[in-house]
Amino acid sequence: MEIDLKIKTYLDRLAASSKRPNSFLFFGAGEGEKFEAAMYFISKLAGKAGDGEFLRRVGEKNHPDVVILEPEAVEDKKGRTREKNISIEQIRKARERLKFFPFELERKFCLIKKAERINAEAGNALLKILEEPTESTFFVLLASGVESVLPTISSRCAILRFVETELPGWKEENREKFRNIFKEEIHERLDYAGEISKDKIGMIETLNDWEAVAAEGLRKLMTGGENSAKIRKVVGLIGSIREAVNQLEKTNASSKAVGENLMLNLDS
Repeated sequence: MEIDLKIKTYLDRLAASSKRPNSFLFFGAGEGEKFEAAMYFISKLAGKAGDGEFLRRVGEKNHPDVVILEPEAVEDKKGRTREKNISIEQIRKARERLKFFPFELERKFCLIKKAERINAEAGNALLKILEEPTESTFFVLLASGVESVLPTISSRCAILRFVETELPGWKEENREKFRNIFKEEIHERLDYAGEISKDKIGMIETLNDWEAVAAEGLRKLMTGGENSAKIRKVVGLIGSIREAVNQLEKTNASSKAVGENLMLNLDS
């Protein structure tokens, strides 16, 4: 995947600057683009730009001076895969690796993918590291948005925004559930709301996928000349999903209550 030229130029200048900070937050759309940019930036700081062997080892988590943290994937009793939060144990293990002098490079690096998955406990542990960084240790955090990361963490980082360059994507299982939920009885919908509300971050991801699927459906309706009543209904549905996501992200509302309210209003 090619890195945007403007971003690449900015990273080149940042890597060459003697006044650069030690912690960075890359946010916005395009997980793949953010990861490629982070790998490029780390390779520049490490003096390994264009070194395919270095990039391969880092990508395989097989380099002693580069630590990569990301949510662990687990399978539930129904065989579905979901992501756990980044735990304090993961942060502690990373701290242990980072406290030693670099083994092969002159610097050490910690890349954290999906930093929005850092819970409060792990965030406090990470904050202690960010508050007292060594000159030779650099952190790069990747996240969907600045507001999705704990404020105490994002405030310690230089921030780089990635603009949406791709059409929205979604998990196939979420698209299928969204298509089928309108055929379900209300008690089945409420049961589903109770199930997904147990993992707030996962629930937000599911609803974001629903919104993307509905938005794509709306685009097809508008280009296909469908009647205005059907279009208004889909617009209202998108609004209801967005309102639910905003409540989950920006208020202390009960996840279960938000989910149940959405399920009750799906057909309205």
